[in-house]
This record gives sequence, structure tokens and C-alpha cells, in this order.
Amino acid sequence: MSTSGGALDPAAWDPTDRAFRDDPVPWYRVLREQAPVLTHPDIGVVLSRYRDIDAVLRDRRFGVATPSPWREVFAAGAPPSMHLLSENSLLFVDPPQHRRVRGLVAQAFTPRRIEAMRPRIEASVTAILDRIEDVPTFDVLEEIAWPVPITAVTDLLGVPATDQGLLHSWTHAITAVDELPLDFEVLPAAGVAADEFLAYAGDLVDARKRSPGDDLISGLIAAEEDGERLTRDELLSMIVLILLAGHDTTASLISTGLWLLLAHPDAAAEVRVDPGAVGNAVEEVLRYLGPLQVASGGGRWPDEPVTIRDTVIEPGTPVRLLLGSANRDPDQYGDPDRFDIHRGSIRHLAFGRGLHVCLGAALGRLEAQVVLPAVLQRFPDLALVDDRPTWRPSFVVRQLATLPVATGRS
Repeated sequence: MSTSGGALDPAAWDPTDRAFRDDPVPWYRVLREQAPVLTHPDIGVVLSRYRDIDAVLRDRRFGVATPSPWREVFAAGAPPSMHLLSENSLLFVDPPQHRRVRGLVAQAFTPRRIEAMRPRIEASVTAILDRIEDVPTFDVLEEIAWPVPITAVTDLLGVPATDQGLLHSWTHAITAVDELPLDFEVLPAAGVAADEFLAYAGDLVDARKRSPGDDLISGLIAAEEDGERLTRDELLSMIVLILLAGHDTTASLISTGLWLLLAHPDAAAEVRVDPGAVGNAVEEVLRYLGPLQVASGGGRWPDEPVTIRDTVIEPGTPVRLLLGSANRDPDQYGDPDRFDIHRGSIRHLAFGRGLHVCLGAALGRLEAQVVLPAVLQRFPDLALVDDRPTWRPSFVVRQLATLPVATGRS
């Protein structure tokens, strides 16, 4: 992992190493400074500077659809259900299919619909806090960060709350495939989860066709533009994507946000007494330690030779975009390793940019903006139990494994 004397060597960077996954920031720094365009034998070309990543996210020469022969390699090792998701999910399709699908989804997944969820999210948070009002300690992940977003997204889709445990287990199995480098041993379990998840989504679609409601699934079924509608496979893939992404990354945002605020008591005190400060605080959390450390969708693939910093990237080469590194780039932010909820002009890349900017960004922001001040106000003496956080052993998604806190109540 390092050269003699302790200096980090970009040529020795191992994205599977637990030390890197526990603390990627020092490696991001050395990659930006010494190897901003790094060709890694296992995961492809890796970009780590803000300017380069921002440019690629906007560049129409880069797509997200996996090209041959990578497509055939994945198809050979993946069950049909995983192949269906990879061929129809917004994360893995390019224009014109992407433009058509996103346009139809946007008709149902509107800002108005998201904002209308605020009272229900507030009520959900209040109910959770009422239940743990008098406990001396609790785990933020178990009690708040997981329940709030999964309740919000199941409410949005009109999915029974009693099914949340199933959705959670399917999510962990399927998202294991997104890890870099891909571990083919996780594919069978992911395939079983995808089979069950798609069958579940199919039942939801059939039920809404028989009896439409005002939920998002009914809206997706009804969406039409120029005579076009979502195909059944696109509908099922979209429902799975919303349920997957709609709670996993938001759980990361909420738990990481609360950890950072509690680790910076002045910031926590300000958000507690001035809920108006939470908007910028959430943006700083997203910049400083956003849920996605690598751009989603399996990377970007150029459709023609593209030169970045004297490196020619040929078609069919996977390009991995280190969002977590870009958001710590000193060329973009002064003193980037300082957590500052008063930071101005936070143009982070936590939700991506360009065609594939995160469709659920507004919902994730809303949930964090509701949860963080509510928790801090309910528990004015809230404190971290352990100053050293425990992280899930993941590269792509940065997520705490647990976050025990003490309420100051006996």
C-alpha cells in the first residue's frame, strides 16, 4: 500500500484494501497530486480531480451503457434478472432510451410531489423520536437513518410498510454488485434478490393497473409523451431503482450528517437553534463526505478516443469517477478537508451532473433537512459514544456501519 518511509504510492493503490476503505481521503489526495489520470489494472481509468470529473459528467462522448465485450462478460456471469436491470435501469442506459425514460419518469416524479411529502416525513420522524424519547443510548442507523428513508420511499410508491425488511435485504444483496472491482461471487445472491424484487415490483404494477391511486407507481404507469409509455421492463427496473437508491444512499447521508454535526459541536448547536442553517449544512455534508464516492452506473465509457491530461482513453475502456476525491479538490474548494457549514458556493458532485444527475436528489435533501434539526432539537445533549466511527467495508458507497449515541437521559 505504501512505499518505504510511509509515503503513499499511487502505483500501489488497492481499492479493495480495508485501510483505504476505512479512510480514503489520504489516497484521494495523493491520486489528485501525483496520478490524476490513473490506469488501474482491475477497474480501468480512474479520475480524481474535480475539473476532469465535472467535464466527463457533462461530455456526451461518454455513456453509461456497458459496451461489448464487457456486456457479454457480465451477461455470462449474471442471472437474467440482473441482465434485465442492467439493460433497462436509468443508471445503465444512454440516449435516446435514457431521454425517453427520464422524460416519462419526470412527469410522475415531480418537485411538487416530493415537497408534498414533507408533512409525512416530519410525522414519521416525530413518531420515531417519540418512541426513543427516554432511552439513554441508541444506534442512529437502526433507529433513524434506515427507517426514515425507507418509510418515505415506500410511502411514495404506495408500498406496504410491512415489506420494508424484505426491501432492505434485497437492496444489500443487489447493491453488492456495484462494488469495485466486481466480485463475481456475489452474483448468485444478487440474482436471487433481483428475481424476488422484480416479481414483487410486477405484482405492484399489476395491482395499480387494476386499481390506480395517487402513488408514484400509478403515475409512472400513466406517464405518456408523444404516444410513448414506459415498457413493462422499464417500469419494473424503475421501481427497483427507486426503492434501492431511495433509501440506501439517504441512510448514508442522514447518519454521516449527524455524525459530522456531533463531531463539530458548534455546527450542531447552530443547526439546533436555527433550522434555517440546515440547508447549507446538508450541502457541506454532501461535499465533505457524500454517500457515493464513485459515480454510479458502473462508470463511464467513451464512444471515441478521448484525451484527458495527455492520456488517450480508447472506446470500451471503463472510466471511474472518484466523486469523493473531486469534492475534496483544493483547486475547487479552499481548505477542502475542513468541515464548514458556512462554506459558500458548494457546487459538489455528490449527485453527479449532466444527463445522469440523480433523479432523487430533492427527496434525499428534503429528508436530511427534516431529520437533522429534529434529532438535535429533541436531544439537546446528544453525544457520540465513540469518536472513531466504524464504516461498512465498501468503496463505492461511504456508509457508517453503526453510530451509537448517548442522549444524556437515564
